[in-house]
Amino acid sequence: MIFQLRSLLCILLLALLCNCNNADDTKQKELELKEKELALKEKELEQKEQTSAVVLTPPEASVSKTATKGTNPLSDIENLIGNWFVPHAATTNIKFMRDGRFEFNDYNENLAKDELLTGTFKLENGNLSLLYDDRPKQNFKFYQGDKGDDNFYIRKGSYYFVKGENGG
Repeated sequence: MIFQLRSLLCILLLALLCNCNNADDTKQKELELKEKELALKEKELEQKEQTSAVVLTPPEASVSKTATKGTNPLSDIENLIGNWFVPHAATTNIKFMRDGRFEFNDYNENLAKDELLTGTFKLENGNLSLLYDDRPKQNFKFYQGDKGDDNFYIRKGSYYFVKGENGG
């Protein structure tokens, strides 16, 4: 009788331990699944933020290279698309592309070497935002000359860019 009682007690104890392990495994699997869902949602959010950051005129709408009537020339990306350089330092230059991306060849004084910076851009009323792929964004001033000077310029601190002749 004692042997049967011991056997029954052992079986109950074993069943209880197995049940606890299964519950822990189930909880662990649920936790891993929720972490994966969260990671996917974060990726989707990042992609939405990147695509919403680019303000472009659709290719079919940008027929000419000049600002259309009623469009602020300081918001018209057609005035920005092309190659821009710093006079007397042509290795420092930016290329703005129709797909909303840019390539900025710059000299990094801290590293003492040239570097290529890439990202997307946004142009609104003369405020040019460079949204870098690997660092915080930078804002530049995009403006047009005055007193008969119809050229456009980009400026921020010591940076002063002019558009190249074949910059379209």
